Amino acid sequence: MRPIAGVSLPTAVGALAILLLVAAVGPLVHAYDNGVARLPPMGWNTWCTDDICGLFDKCSEDLVRQQADALVASGMRELGYRYVIMDDCWSAKTRDDEGRLQPDANRFPHGMRALADYVHALGLKLGAYSCIGTHTCRNGLPGSFGHYATDAETFANWTLDLVKTDNCAKPGQFTDQELFTNFSHQLNKTGHPMLFALCEWGVDNVEEWGGKVGQQFRVQMDHLPAWWLPTHGAGKGYGQGTWNIIEYVATLKPSSFVRPHAWMDPGVVMTLFPTFTVQQSRVEFSFWSLWSAPLVIATHVNNMSEAKRHILLNQAVIDVNQDPLSVAGDRLYNHSDGSQLWARPLANGDAALILYNNQLLDLFGNVTVTVPWQQLNIAAGSSWVMIRDLWSDMTWNASTADTFQASVSFSDALMVRVTCSAPPCIKSMGRLNYQV
Repeated sequence: MRPIAGVSLPTAVGALAILLLVAAVGPLVHAYDNGVARLPPMGWNTWCTDDICGLFDKCSEDLVRQQADALVASGMRELGYRYVIMDDCWSAKTRDDEGRLQPDANRFPHGMRALADYVHALGLKLGAYSCIGTHTCRNGLPGSFGHYATDAETFANWTLDLVKTDNCAKPGQFTDQELFTNFSHQLNKTGHPMLFALCEWGVDNVEEWGGKVGQQFRVQMDHLPAWWLPTHGAGKGYGQGTWNIIEYVATLKPSSFVRPHAWMDPGVVMTLFPTFTVQQSRVEFSFWSLWSAPLVIATHVNNMSEAKRHILLNQAVIDVNQDPLSVAGDRLYNHSDGSQLWARPLANGDAALILYNNQLLDLFGNVTVTVPWQQLNIAAGSSWVMIRDLWSDMTWNASTADTFQASVSFSDALMVRVTCSAPPCIKSMGRLNYQV
């Protein structure tokens, strides 16, 4: 067995202790390929439903069943929303007599296997939260450190489809990469394919190795339901609001590391949480889709308003998120007046663009965001383009001899799909030299 790097063996007693610890954690591997999550995962998470984003950390089998039913009844399942995920809210305070995790008996009286059977019968998938450390982040519930193999087998026996693993209470002698890799190995070893979602907060350069360990990796601190919220949590990033996340992700250049089975996770989606406006929710959904980020909704999906349905069931925007080319969008420019242009190539040769005004206040009025065709490798004057607004569904044709511009108000965005007479609209971006 290969020991975990960076651990000294000062004495025979210390050596024995470390060997026992390594055995509990498991050997290292360098890949996480079990065939799931070829495209970005979509679904629902308990985190901000009937809660203030983990403040109380309570969920129940009744809530999970209710929201699973709603994914089906609303038509969301058919659009790809398949994962029903319990966050740090389901576990009992202690393990059972055999050292296994167990759900809170009062809130999950029928147990996890029965809940999984119910969710699976609806054509959906069930996920649960864990932690690489000794206890979880909010309520000090049992963590998985020292129990990776046991917990992996437990999750497999429950027939879970996703395991989200947090980053609290971890022992200091191991790196994040070592701990997440070891848990990943134990999950794969069960032979039951599970999506492994690393809630790693963006530290230790997770974007460089997260896709080798799991299919989903968090690149910054928790996303909270605010448009602008400066840093005060654990992890990397410029803050926990949507505006802050957009600005931070721009620095990462997501096209360079997002790929099939490896999805950058900026956090759950807060569509129309009471502190969010329709505009803010629409902008959030646009950017998460442009980035090929997981679309995991953390607010109620039953009894949705028409405004909420219009956002979450927008097939055209979801198609960008789920595009099989799987190249995330990058920021092409960021001007001092707040105007920004973002772009990504799509599999059929089209391009998806976001024209964005990042002003937090209406200090300068609307800004004009310009699309420079040549920067998209479309020669000016040589072709035409068809432009479709993905939120209003309006379309219009334009000549590339002319400049395409849009007036965008503060903290708002226009998301469009561009079809070119001579595709592809974008010939290269990030890790991909795009060829038709």
